[in-house]
Amino acid sequence: MQLSKVQKQKANRVLGIVASTASVAFCLFVDGKPVQIGKMPIVGATIYDKIKDANTKAKIISKLCMPDYVAVEQAIMVKSADAGLKIAMIVGAILSVILKPETQVITVAPISWQSFIGNKNFTNAQKLEVQKQFPGKSPAWYKGKIREIRKQKTMDFFNNNFGTSITDNDAGDATGIAYFAYKKLTERNDETISK
Repeated sequence: MQLSKVQKQKANRVLGIVASTASVAFCLFVDGKPVQIGKMPIVGATIYDKIKDANTKAKIISKLCMPDYVAVEQAIMVKSADAGLKIAMIVGAILSVILKPETQVITVAPISWQSFIGNKNFTNAQKLEVQKQFPGKSPAWYKGKIREIRKQKTMDFFNNNFGTSITDNDAGDATGIAYFAYKKLTERNDETISK
């Protein structure tokens, strides 16, 4: 279910999840504060081994967090259909464990939560500034550097405003997703929700 379609609720426990074929990062917001933040590796020789491991890790997260809502990042473009399918399988394995009959799932667009914390896509002027700071690099290097800067900005936002000590960018993203969903579920403002 898209966040924009959810009616304003009293959300007590909102869990943000960022999953890949290598790890699952999570953050639980309770009463407006991040109370559990973590990241677990997903291991296995094949995707099916990784699905089993994701299922095991999800059991730990479920017992630790017991969410009312689970917020997952909306699917974005991946380099290959195969990669997208594998990530979808991992997310499905995680959700199949965490979801209880009363738990709701909402999807959050990456740019929605990033913009909400003041971490919008770089403007052309900002991109040029990075190129001035680090001259002579390849376009791929600049893209990676901008991504790194924005990931750090997300971690800094929560470390500075909530007293967390996030050092992993996936955990930072999970915190951003949980924060955005928590705020929108409890302080809903239709004008700021992406349709």
